[in-house]
Parts: sequence; structure tokens; C-alpha cells
Amino acid sequence: MPNGQVADRGVRAGLPAVESSRGLFMQVRKQRRLLAFAISTALALPVAAAVTATTAQAVDCVGVSIPLTGNIQTTINANPAGTTYCLAAGVYKLSSPISLKTGDTLWGVGPSPTTGTMLSGAQVMTGWVASGSNWYVNGVLPPDYGSNTTGIQCEDNVLNQCWRKEDIFRGSSTQLVRVGSIADLAPGKFYADYAANRVYVRDNPTTTTMQISRASSAIASGTTTDVTVRGLGVRYFANQSQSGAVQLGTRWNVFSVSIAYNHAAGFKFEQGDGASLSASGVSYNGQLGGAVYRATNFSVTDVEVHHNNPQANYQVYDWESGGIKVSTHSTGVLDTVTTHDNLGVGLWADSYAGSSATTSGLEMRDSAITNNSADGIRFEISSNGYIHGSTITGNGCDLLGRRGAGVGGLFDGAGIDVNTANTVEITGNTVSGNFNAIGGQHRKDRTLEDNVTPIYLTGLNVHDNTVTSTRCANGYGLGLTGVVTNDKAGHPQTYTTDNNRFVSNDYKIPAADGGLTAVRYSWAGSNSHKWATWTSPTGDNQDAGGTAVAIP
Repeated sequence: MPNGQVADRGVRAGLPAVESSRGLFMQVRKQRRLLAFAISTALALPVAAAVTATTAQAVDCVGVSIPLTGNIQTTINANPAGTTYCLAAGVYKLSSPISLKTGDTLWGVGPSPTTGTMLSGAQVMTGWVASGSNWYVNGVLPPDYGSNTTGIQCEDNVLNQCWRKEDIFRGSSTQLVRVGSIADLAPGKFYADYAANRVYVRDNPTTTTMQISRASSAIASGTTTDVTVRGLGVRYFANQSQSGAVQLGTRWNVFSVSIAYNHAAGFKFEQGDGASLSASGVSYNGQLGGAVYRATNFSVTDVEVHHNNPQANYQVYDWESGGIKVSTHSTGVLDTVTTHDNLGVGLWADSYAGSSATTSGLEMRDSAITNNSADGIRFEISSNGYIHGSTITGNGCDLLGRRGAGVGGLFDGAGIDVNTANTVEITGNTVSGNFNAIGGQHRKDRTLEDNVTPIYLTGLNVHDNTVTSTRCANGYGLGLTGVVTNDKAGHPQTYTTDNNRFVSNDYKIPAADGGLTAVRYSWAGSNSHKWATWTSPTGDNQDAGGTAVAIP
């Protein structure tokens, strides 16, 4: 089994193991994709209709019913572990996270904001007062909680407000942009004065419902194991940076959920060994679609992750924003994930994800990664990666002028970017139209967790991919494939005994860029190599068995 490949996917995703029957497997996958598409589509719908919905519960749910007027946590506290809770259609307003017991099931009608079950962390704001061209309301903010002292990086590091948790919504899905003073107010923006406990807006707030996110998260995992959550929408939670509105613990199974408009991450595996998230939609969250932290044997399957980090404005290029980030010895699989239009990296492994001690690593497979502002896939300071069968298109094209981003060379990333990591296999992918194609980087002074032992780019095996070596449609990037290092003199092994290699890849290069004579390859300190040099035994000696053709 290739490094990072995970067996028994069907069982781990909470479905029968159907790998032995290809036809049945494909039927299950198709059903899941259709469900995920329906959930994603529902995210854009208004939530107002759900407020007045009937109290009908899920037809198949057998357990303890909790009406909209009931208190979910009080009901859980009054029942034994292993209870199934049947929620009604409509909106449950939460002031604190739900804490379940081992073996519990939380079952909603469905994730649709109009006909399903919604967990909301928002408060409706009333009592607006006109003040010149602005409006304000008192008493809706928490006490001021200080300044950004934890290293959180905002795209706008002058305003430096991305870490502030409270978001304002006009109606159900129009999120206002935070500004730093009353003088900066304009339509579509808000100013929060924590000292005065007052929120200001420019748009007339009396013609619609105005909400502020206040509750810290929807579902907390703690040490509880073997929980199932299904058929829910989760919106408007004021979760702090790097935390999830929905947390998944050990052997949790979460499916058929929509998670949107929360301040930081939509979901987070919190040491959730054997946990799974499937058939769900995650969008318009302020920082990340989701995160996986210290979780072994996890799975994320048939999930659409899009348009995250749209308003909170965390740093786009290089600080925990965008689609999904996996870190800290997490091992498992990201399978059939559609991640697109996120302001950040599409799929990101970092900070010792995977495992250098075992063959159990991190697999990213059969996914569609498109139009993310930074790298499509970034595998950084991690081990045992297996990236295959995916389509990676149009990523990194929104970096020009972004904080920390460079001019678009291979050091700035790629559609698939492997950065100071070891034992990563990249195969069977289709890569096109990114700011660079497939790149490896070695950066000096990177270490293991002991902060002493250096880590190098080693064992990068890129083979049998199809690469259309086009730049971004806006002209950004260089369309490069290859390996770069900022320590060639100190560690020349990057190009020799570290076993980084490209084999049997097929390239398509626009004739207008020069076709086979175009500069598209980077090796041994040069970013200006052509196909002849790239493949020559006396040159870079890469891509034996590969092909290159010019395309119109």
C-alpha cells in the first residue's frame, strides 16, 4: 500500500465497506456527492423561513424529541449516555456549546436553512438609534478582551482586527465588514466600540433583521467519544481563531451538515482519532473551512469547502486561512473534497502532519482543488504524503499584492507545493492554470519539534501526472515545475542523494509561450530550464519516460 494510503475507508466513513464491489461503491459515492451538492446549494438560501417552520422532527429519528422551545443541553443532562436526540425543523438559539455524552446521537431534520434544523450562535439586535448618517445599538458586545497578542496574522496588519470574534449580519447571509473607527463607516460595514458597548452601522438596520454572533461554538467534543451528529446547519458562531464551530472528538461521525458564517474554522477535529466528516458543505467561515489537529485515522469525505476567509480577513498567503488545514501528527484521508474559491490554501498539511515513524501518513485523493487564492495543495514540514487522482486548477492566482506574497516564483508556491517535507508521492493528478505547477522547496533552518534536528526536502516522488504548464489567466506566476532551495551551498543533497525526482510526467505547453523551448523547469538553482535541459542525462536528468507537447 503506498505511503499514507488508508485502508477500510468505507468503515471509517461510517458506511459499509464496499470497496470489493466497484459498482456499489460508485453508487454510494454518487449519492454522497449529490447530498453534498444539495447541502452546499442550501448554504446560500435565507434562514428566515426556518424560524417559523413547524416542529416536525426527522421522520426516521427514534429517540428523545427536543422542540424548538426546549433546551438541548438540559435535555442531554437529564438522559443517559447513548441517547438519540431528535431535533425539530427550525432554529435553536444557543448561548453556549452543546456538550454530548459518549454514544449520543444528535439528529436534525436536515441542513437546509429554510426547511431543516439550524443551530445559531447569533443574537438579534433591536433598539437601533439614528445618529447622523449612522445608526447604533447598545449592549450587544462582550467586555473588551484585549489585543492580538497570540501571533494571529491578519491580511490587514494595520487595522489588525481579524481576531475579533463578533460578526454582524444583515438578514441571513449578508455579512458586514469590520472597520476600525466610526469615520471609516460606509454601506456594508460596521464598527464595534467595545469600551462603550456599542455597534455602529451605516445601512438602515430597521428594515431587516440584524444579528450579531455571540456564542463561542455550537458543539464541543471534550473527552466524549463515539458521537454521531447528522442533519444540521450551524451558523453565526463567534469562535476564536484556530477553533471550530463544530468540534469532532474520538470516533465521532458527522455527516449531512452545513457549516457557514462562523468566525474562525467551520469544523475542527480535536484529537479526534478515527473521526469522520462526510457528505457536508462548509463555506463562508471567517478563517478556515476546517482544521484537523492531533487526529489519527481521520477521514473527510465528499465535502465541499468554499469561500472561506471572505470577511474576517486573515492573512491569505501564509497563515492558517482557506480550505482545510491538517497538522500535528494527524494521519488519515481527505477524499473527494471539492475545495474552491477560498482566500488561502485549498488543502494544507503543516507542522508535522503525517507520521515519520510509521507508514501511516496523510492521503489527499480524488479531489477538485480550484481557484483558491494561494496554493492548491501545500504539504509542509510533514511526512508520508500521498497526493493522487485530483484536479488542481487556477490556484494561487489571487496573490499579487497580498501581504507576504512574492512575485510568483516557485518559492512562492504552486498548484501542488511540497515544502521541506519528506516521503511525498504525487501521482495521477491533472494540474493546469496555476501560478506554478508542481514544486518542491527546501528551506533551511526548519527543524523537527525538538527545535534542533533539521528537516529537509527528501523523498519527493512526482510521477505520472498530466501538467498543462500555463500561468494564471491574469498572467501571475511562472508556470514552473521543479525543486528550489535557499541552501544549495549548505545542503547540496537536495538535488542528489535526497532522492527528489520527477518521472514519466506528461506536459502540455502553450506554443505561444515557446512550446518545448519555453522556460518551465527549475532545478539546481536555476529557474530558467527548458525541456531539453530538464530531461537530459547531462542536465537535470528528470522525467525519464515523460513527454512534452506544444498546444495551441
